[in-house]
Amino acid sequence: MKEISARGDTFAFKFRKWNRQTERGGDLVTVNAAKVRPKANDENVANSSHKLYFVDVETGRARVCWQPLIVEFNGARTVLN
Repeated sequence: MKEISARGDTFAFKFRKWNRQTERGGDLVTVNAAKVRPKANDENVANSSHKLYFVDVETGRARVCWQPLIVEFNGARTVLN
């Protein structure tokens, strides 16, 4: 994702939402065109190393998702090891 973004290209992925406050989630989110943005520092944002910070190019919105909840990248299913 970083390499693709560094080239100026975009990538597509799908992830599951998760809300830590309500402990609810499961909704599937599809992002058709994204670019990685700089991540927050662990000292400022808890567990930031486990999150993907990205910009949804279609909407221009800065977004965040949990990396373990990414289920598809550029059409290929992901597997958590």
